[in-house]
Amino acid sequence: MTKIEYKINRELKEIEHFHKMDAPLSIVSNKSDHDIRQDMCRIAHDARHYDIGVTANRKADIGKWSNSDIEKMVNYYKAQGLKDATIINYVSSLRSFLHEKSRTNINISNGELGLKREMEYKDKSLNAKGVDINQKLRYFKEKDANVYVQLKIASIAGLRKEESVHAGLALSKGYEIVKNGTLELKGSWCKNGRPREIKLSSEKLKELAELRKFAINCNYDTRRNLKQEMNHLGNSIKNAGFNMHAVRHSVAQERYAELVSNGYSEKDSKIAVSNELGHNRDYVTKVYLGGK
Repeated sequence: MTKIEYKINRELKEIEHFHKMDAPLSIVSNKSDHDIRQDMCRIAHDARHYDIGVTANRKADIGKWSNSDIEKMVNYYKAQGLKDATIINYVSSLRSFLHEKSRTNINISNGELGLKREMEYKDKSLNAKGVDINQKLRYFKEKDANVYVQLKIASIAGLRKEESVHAGLALSKGYEIVKNGTLELKGSWCKNGRPREIKLSSEKLKELAELRKFAINCNYDTRRNLKQEMNHLGNSIKNAGFNMHAVRHSVAQERYAELVSNGYSEKDSKIAVSNELGHNRDYVTKVYLGGK
């Protein structure tokens, strides 16, 4: 282990919340602290290859990293064939890490580093994949109550896999997760650690109420832990020919069309969809809307 690798790993341990799975969202980037920690471990491992902070007089002090050091890192990763989007993620994590240690000397932009994030705006919804979600739901309703409940709530509100598992368990226990026509997700359920509210139409509220009754009365299996349940859900729908992202894409497109038809501007509709999906980033939401 090099000095810089040791230094980074030691300081990661000093930042208490960096090793917690449910840590809050970084104030510098749009990534969870757990994701930042994973990126920094990669950077620590690779640092020996681009000769940053390893000289004796610098004592492997990350705080003395300069913009030219970041350029070295970027050039190394480019030479390894990494895509710009991946390198941007690493640079973002490094900025957050430095900020946590009160080291704000890194100010070089992605543009100055020659990095550009290219997003694919291909329609990845269920319709584009030729998947009939209602037919899939009928199948799982008979074969697997857990998957049915989790997939159904995902198709109602566009939840992520982990969020669907948490919400499904809450419904099976009879908890009320809807208040004033809004689905309320706890921060501990969400990827970024922040609670989220999703406004539902009267039709979707009715569907959710019926789903709650089903979840309470069905043979809902609670023996698996969170990771096992997420794997079970993911593998089940993968074997059925689609994935949770396709469900989220479909819900996003339906919600956007609903808002626009109700008189909201395209901009306001996109902001609403972005917030409900838990993105808060326009360029990501644009991917879900097929480039709109």
